[in-house]
Amino acid sequence: MSTLNVPSSPAAIKKLEKQFAKEAKREDAEVKQALKDVQSIEKQKAKAQKAATKADQAIEKITKIETVSQKALNKATHQHDSVVVNLRNAERDAEALAFLCVYLAKKAHAAEVLQAQLAHAEERKIKILELREQAGIATPDSRLSDASA
Repeated sequence: MSTLNVPSSPAAIKKLEKQFAKEAKREDAEVKQALKDVQSIEKQKAKAQKAATKADQAIEKITKIETVSQKALNKATHQHDSVVVNLRNAERDAEALAFLCVYLAKKAHAAEVLQAQLAHAEERKIKILELREQAGIATPDSRLSDASA
């Protein structure tokens, strides 16, 4: 251990007491400041914990909203896809119906033309028969009937 220089004069002792009092005061101030710093840090920690809790709650809420939104988006996408498929089917059916209408119209026209052609052919045949009868020319049908008789 080191030996202390103990002053022998009362002025030196008083000076030493003042110096010790200053050191004690400075140390008290340092302790008070350290305690204030600790309190401030504890308050900041509490605020940070509250902010973290709020952030976690916000994350949960936003996650729920995102999940609901994703489900709605998936449903809307599915409905859109269904509508697109139905639209394509309807367009295909409309094209088929248009083709069928054109086909039936052409078929009806062809039937009319054929009917008219058959009617004209019959009229021509009748006119030829009439002309042959008037001219006295035998018809191929009359020869058959004469040969069978």
